[in-house]
Parts: sequence; C-alpha cells; structure tokens
Amino acid sequence: MTTHALLTPAERSRLAAMPELGGGNLLATAMAVHPDPHIPFIRTGRPVINTAGEEQTEFTLAQLDALTQSWSVWYHEKGVGPRDRVALYMADTFAYTIHLNALAQLGAIGVLINSKASPALALGLCARTTPVGIYTDLDRLARIEEGLESLDGLRWVQLAEDVPAPAPAALPDAWRFKHAPEDPVSIMHSSGTTGIPKAVTQTHASSVAGPRFRLQNYVEPANERMMTAQPQSHLGCIVYTAYSILAGTPLVALYDPTGEELTAAVHLHRPKGVMAFAHAYSELAALDTPAGAVDSVDYWVNMGDAIHEAHIGAILAKRSPDQEPPTFYDRFGTTELGWGLVVQPRTLASERADRRIGKPDPVAEVAVLRADGSKAPVGEVGFFGAKGPSITAGYWNDSDTTYRSKLGGYWLTGDLVYQDVDGNYFVVDRTKDAIETAEGTGYSVLMEEMLLSEISSITDCAVVAGRHGEQIVPVAVIITDESPSEAGRLLAEANAVLANAGHPRIAVLDVALTPQDFPVGVTGKVLKRELRERYGDLSMCASPANRAVAAFMTDQRVSEVA
Repeated sequence: MTTHALLTPAERSRLAAMPELGGGNLLATAMAVHPDPHIPFIRTGRPVINTAGEEQTEFTLAQLDALTQSWSVWYHEKGVGPRDRVALYMADTFAYTIHLNALAQLGAIGVLINSKASPALALGLCARTTPVGIYTDLDRLARIEEGLESLDGLRWVQLAEDVPAPAPAALPDAWRFKHAPEDPVSIMHSSGTTGIPKAVTQTHASSVAGPRFRLQNYVEPANERMMTAQPQSHLGCIVYTAYSILAGTPLVALYDPTGEELTAAVHLHRPKGVMAFAHAYSELAALDTPAGAVDSVDYWVNMGDAIHEAHIGAILAKRSPDQEPPTFYDRFGTTELGWGLVVQPRTLASERADRRIGKPDPVAEVAVLRADGSKAPVGEVGFFGAKGPSITAGYWNDSDTTYRSKLGGYWLTGDLVYQDVDGNYFVVDRTKDAIETAEGTGYSVLMEEMLLSEISSITDCAVVAGRHGEQIVPVAVIITDESPSEAGRLLAEANAVLANAGHPRIAVLDVALTPQDFPVGVTGKVLKRELRERYGDLSMCASPANRAVAAFMTDQRVSEVA
C-alpha cells in the first residue's frame, strides 16, 4: 500500500475545477484523471468480497472501479433505475461505499442505514424513503422481517450471504446516468440524539463540495495515511472516502471501533491521521494504553459532535514525550451540513476554551441567528445557521421539516451558539437540550464540560431536564470508577463546581451501572431524548442506591431556594 498521495497539486486543482465532477460519476472521473490507477491505496479494516469470491483488504483505484461497475450491472439487472431507492443495511465495512457508488452510477439512490440501527429506526427510514429493494444480511433481516410487509413499493430483498459479490461485468456507457448538479445520489440518516432520525438527502454536487474544497485548499503531508474509524455508512466517512478516491490519498477504511479496538487498529496500521467519533475518543481517553501504541498519529479529527476538552487532553497526552506533539482537529459538522464546516485545532499547549468549535472553513458561510432570522451580535446566544454548496437539499419525503430547518437563507443545525470578538464560535447546547430552570437557563453541554474538566473521577456524563412537580430541574447521569455509594459526595462536588461557574445546580445525580443507564445511539452519541423521558416525572422515580438527590429537592418551592 502506497504511503503518498497519488495526485500532484496541479492535478488536484484541475480535478477540483471540473464542473461535471459529482457523486454520480466519482469513480469514472477519478479513473479518467489518475496517472496510475493500479497502485494500492485503500486498505479495509474488514474484508470485502471481490468478484472472484475472495476476501480482499487492499484496493487499487482500478480494482475498486471494476468491482463497483460489476455491482452496478447487478443492480441494473435487478431492475434498479434512475431515482429508485435501495436500502443498504449490512455489516459495517467499506462495502457501503462500493454499493453507494454502484447505485449512483445508474442514477439510483442508496439509503445508507447504520449497521447498528434498531429495527424501528431501519424500518422507519425505509417507510419514509420507499426503497424498491433492500440489500442486507441474515442477522439484520431477522430484526426487520416482520415489518417488511408494510413497506410500500418494496420489490425485493437480497441477502449478502447469497450474493456476497456479483459476477465480473463492465457497466455500459448507455446505462450510466448523466447527473445534473441537483440530482440526488444518497440518503443518510441523522444521529437521532434529540428526536427521530431524519432521512438526509445529498446531491450530485453537494456530495463532493467538501472533497472539492479540500482538493483545492489542502496540501497532503509526507507519508500521509488517514484512518476513518467511523461507521462506514456515516456521511463523515463517506465524504472523506470520496476525497481519498479523488486525491489518491492512502486510506485505512476501518469501522466504528471501541476505544480498545481503535488503539489496536492504530498500532497495526500506523496512520498519520485518525477520524473517529466522540464515543471512541471518550473510551480511548479513559484507557491506559501501552507506551507508543498511538505514536504514529500526528493529528486526530473529530467529526459530528463537539468532543469534551478533558477527553482531548487525555488523548493528546498519550503520545510519547520524545515525539512531536500531536494536534486534535475538533470539526463541527452534521449529516445535514455535508462537511465539517467549522474547525478548532488543539494541542496540549492550547488554553482551555470550553466548547469552542473555532472558525469556519471558507467552503461555507455561518452565522448566529435570532428567531426572526436577523444576525445576533457578538456574545449573544442564538441559532447556528450555515449556507454553502455541501449542505443537504433537505429531508426525503418531509418538506415540512425541511422548511422548518431554514431561516434567513441559512440551514439550521439545531444548535445554540455564540460568537466572540475574535470570530470564534462556541456551542452551548442543542436547542432541544437547553434546560429552563428556576435558577436560569441551564446549557447542558456547558454543564457537562465543567463537570468533566473539574472532577477527574467523572469520565463521562449527560445532563438533561427532569421534572419535579411543576419545576424543571437538571438531572445528571455520570460514568465513574467511584463506588455508587459515593453519589452524594459527587453531587455535592458537581454543584459546587456548577454554582461557582454560574450554572444551575443538579437536582438528581445517577451513577450509571449498565449501558442502559447511559443510552447511546448508533453513532455513539448520548440519547438525551430517552433520558428526558426517563426523568419526566421524578416523583414517580424510585431512589436506588446509585442515586443522590439534592437537599433543595425536598422543598417544592425550588425557585425560592438560595
């Protein structure tokens, strides 16, 4: 596998300037411009079955193109054509990229469903997108089989065990769809941390807007090798893989790992850069990793959800002291934004700045908006809005939510932010997660940041709104190595930290004992909507041994407590 990017800066610029480049002709365009498509540059964390029926873990561009063309022919022979949707619900491997591009070349639209998606989530996405077919496996079919009869328009279900790979075939030019910029090429779903996951549409143009920007504005370091340690169905992984294919940048396409699996994969593959989710980073931060295990990594990248400062520092400190200090690039993005539009680089020497997400890349324009669509002044909390070529065309089959997500010409991400005098943006919370208490608005994200930074025994936490009689109060669920019997002491420490920083106090603190106590979604984000439901009536909740209740909770007049 090569250790250097295959395109020169001049070739990258020419490719980025091609107006016809898009998600529907990604591989064909790459094949047309690459000087040597026979150099291996992609390694997969899990094997992919090729047309010879063999497991393959390293790919040249030519091999990738040939396998994708073979799948395009297979889908065409199944009757799949332009505008048809096909749901992909399978093991977390690089095969997601192959199937997505195979469908896009026909003008069809891949509906990428996370491998860990629950039956309700998978069937809900299928109900909204009405696929003509589903490519899945035995395990996942068993989860959704009872609900298939209710899906309109479903013509076939194909098991990966029966067709792990198609026969070798070349896609005739006459079968290739000629995309306009606004033609849809993919549907991916949001994380569902605050509500039901949405079916996010990306187009021929928007799906490569981020990669196009990176081709023009980024110089690959020597011996570059990026590891995408994310669900291979997730937009962040898909768009970076598109960039890798176009630029010929060496790539290790892993999967969504645990902290231990990420450590082992880094030690094995020696990437220079790692892109992963916040849950993997929080687990990695808590591990006692062997000396030198992650020394190859010059930079870490977070995509999707702003990561906690304490976790960043712990990860950066894992590199051996005789090595150059690494950098952590905290990129703020959502499935709807199509790219990590705002970035904050951090090193061990960086000053602490809770939830600072940094400054936007020139690929997009961002703003803090008031409810009337006007721009908020510096320091005022408002809605995060963005406009640019990478942003979604909207939610499939849901124009109501699409239009409600637009304000003043900007796309709303559902985040509350503010901007400082230096142009840096700070995320304070999700709009649905802010807690309106008698002591003032509690921004759960900032409260979590304080607890993680100031109380070392708390390794992860979630703060949500609970109801106590007529009052809304903050509730914290924490992960800690401390005994559950220490919940009372931890609550007292937490409230001292929060009060000193001007935040509302925690009313109830639960020490998580099981994964069910700290629920996370398919992308590893905490499912706060489930926690809000759990604590919707605290008077009905039992008081287990792992719970501490603040003294002011014994007084119904919460607003009068000093």
